[in-house]
Amino acid sequence: MPKIPVGATIEAIRPALELEFDVAVSFIERSFPNSFVISSTDITQPNFNPYYYLLAYKSNANFDELRKNLDHLKRTQVDNKGASTTLVKNNIASFMEAVDIMKDIRRFSADDRKKNFYNPVIKLVEEISRIAHSMYDTDLTRKDYSDTIRNALNVIQRYKFIFHLPQTIERSVKREEYEKVINDLVRARAAFETVDSKVFRNIQREVEQQIQNLRTLFRQRLTEFPSSIDDQKLFIRYLHSLDPKADPAWDCIIHQKAALIDVLRSCIVDPKQQQQQQGHDIKLHHHDQATAMVDQACDVLTTAFPDLWYLIQLYLKKKLYPLSERSDEIDRTYTHKAPEFLASIFALTKEIIQTFISVVRRNLLTRSTASESDMSSSQVDDLYTNADEIYQRVKTLPHCVQNCRLCVLHLVSLDIQADFKKDLQQLMFDLRLECFKVIMDHACLEVSRLNTQETWELECDEILGSHTKLPNLFHDMIVTKANIIYENVLSVNVTKGERKFFEDKEATKQAAIAVYRLLGDFASVFQILIKDCSSSSNSIEPLSSSTTMITSSEHLSKTLRLIIILNNFAYTRRFILPRLKKIFLNYGFRGMDRVYEEIENIYKRIDEQILDTVQNEYLRPFLHRLESRMYAGRFDWATHSRVTSVKDYVKHIILDLARVHAEVYSISSQLVYLVLSRLLSTLVNELAKLYSNINQFSKAGSMQACLDLIALQECLGRCMETETSNRLKEIITQIPDAAEHIKAKALTDMLNVFLKQMQPYSIAFRDVMQPQANTN
Repeated sequence: MPKIPVGATIEAIRPALELEFDVAVSFIERSFPNSFVISSTDITQPNFNPYYYLLAYKSNANFDELRKNLDHLKRTQVDNKGASTTLVKNNIASFMEAVDIMKDIRRFSADDRKKNFYNPVIKLVEEISRIAHSMYDTDLTRKDYSDTIRNALNVIQRYKFIFHLPQTIERSVKREEYEKVINDLVRARAAFETVDSKVFRNIQREVEQQIQNLRTLFRQRLTEFPSSIDDQKLFIRYLHSLDPKADPAWDCIIHQKAALIDVLRSCIVDPKQQQQQQGHDIKLHHHDQATAMVDQACDVLTTAFPDLWYLIQLYLKKKLYPLSERSDEIDRTYTHKAPEFLASIFALTKEIIQTFISVVRRNLLTRSTASESDMSSSQVDDLYTNADEIYQRVKTLPHCVQNCRLCVLHLVSLDIQADFKKDLQQLMFDLRLECFKVIMDHACLEVSRLNTQETWELECDEILGSHTKLPNLFHDMIVTKANIIYENVLSVNVTKGERKFFEDKEATKQAAIAVYRLLGDFASVFQILIKDCSSSSNSIEPLSSSTTMITSSEHLSKTLRLIIILNNFAYTRRFILPRLKKIFLNYGFRGMDRVYEEIENIYKRIDEQILDTVQNEYLRPFLHRLESRMYAGRFDWATHSRVTSVKDYVKHIILDLARVHAEVYSISSQLVYLVLSRLLSTLVNELAKLYSNINQFSKAGSMQACLDLIALQECLGRCMETETSNRLKEIITQIPDAAEHIKAKALTDMLNVFLKQMQPYSIAFRDVMQPQANTN
């Protein structure tokens, strides 16, 4: 502990004392925890404890130091007593004089009370007052008047705001500074309560009239439609400030609901007017008007209903008025209590939602609604037979579906009742289904008209040869429609409650019907093209022109067009249909197996029709000239005497089939066997009929018949089906002495000469390969 010198001042030793005291106190608390709880080291305090003082400040001092400190304290006490005595001795005269003066004052006061000393003084003061009044009364009167005027001016200045309030309110209202008007009125109301004056009452009446005008103005602004929620809250607060007992929020809710319903009802296009005006342009105008009205209804509902719903929620939570925490004041302001209010809100919301649903259904779902109730099936079939109407609806309906979907999703995101959400989602599903039907109707219409887009410009395919753009045009058209359907119908937001399209049985049924119609209509396009080709006057042209037909679509022969149609159909069945099936599968089309089976049967039947048409077109000149060529030059099998070579009718058959081969091969090599085999089947049957009609053969005649048929077999055998080849062999065996003639060297030599002559043509027939996979 630091050494403290004897006689040092408190200020000099304070730091050392504080440090020493802190250390000592901590030591004492550890050593004697409960001994000095109420003791003090301050000598001036009544609870001073010398032991505590010594332990705190002198715990390390020796006995000599303690003795020196004690002597110092004694000397200090003696010095203090001497200083007090010295002060009194030095100022004794002053003390005595003060005592004498106090004695004289006391004596004089007692004498004055005995001698009535105050009366002369009072009279003197009264005389002085009279003289003063005579001198200053006029000035004082003027001063009072000036003070009165000054006070009046001060009052005017103080209440200048009230005097100018009517003009200030009028000016602020013109500037639409309503916040300032409300603040001024609150200040004026407080001022009117503290002042009662006739002038102020006149001003108050004028202000009250302006307040009434403001209420009317604010109510008009509050009933404007549409208006933002911020404006509504602002004017509700203004009206509440003007009249705290009123409930402008509920009035605003009722007015906004009525205005919203009126606007929605005005968006309904009257279908009766459409039925009275059956003109074509009127119907198209109806579609445009209905679309515009639905867009308007969606925009209005999306804009106004969320604000109205938010206002309702604020009213329900009692957060519209700046109120105190007192429940009785809140209850007085919000006049509609919870049970009654909830019932009113339920009815209000239901009326708005049902009105919107009615607008959309009557404007966009007229067909489906009418077909279920008032319309017969024939009327439904005829309703959209007009192509312009379909084109009009397919342009507008997807747009409407998107608008309605955004509107419904916006409404569903609000905390409205579950029943209303269900009704809205059902509306959207019906809209999506109607949109699907319209898009598919439009697709079927476009597909049915694809024959008008056939340009006969050929494109080459490595597998199936040449085909036109028609199959790919059909494919691209379906892909485009599928994308539109996906964007507007199939794409859903499940988290917002939207239903998947193909989870509905009716939707699956309509999808199957639509796919069946689409694929079936494209098959019908080929029938139309065949019919158009059959009605043309072109016939088989020379071989030299066939090679130029491929590069010039303007001069294609009838048969070449038929071959192109046949190859287009084969390309569609082999490539386009599988691609479309995959696309439909990727987009979620399910349960289409039966549809595809029916479509496959239709395509097989049409494929046979095309082949029959090609066959008939090629065979018509063949069969017409076959018998005349066989009996050219009055040939008679019974009198024929010498066989020199194969007859000309066989050569004509081979040449004609070579021309067919060239024409078909120029389009697709895979069709050569298919076409030639069918032609040869009919030709062989026709030859069988002709040979069965021969009653008698001479020896040379029977050899000639064997040579002709064997030559035909050798040249065209690779192009024949097994049944046709067997049929030809059967005809040969029925000729008299056929086995003997077949072994004859002369017949073999003549056959070899003929085959050598026909080698340029027979080579093509030898290269014909039967397709390994049946394209049918």
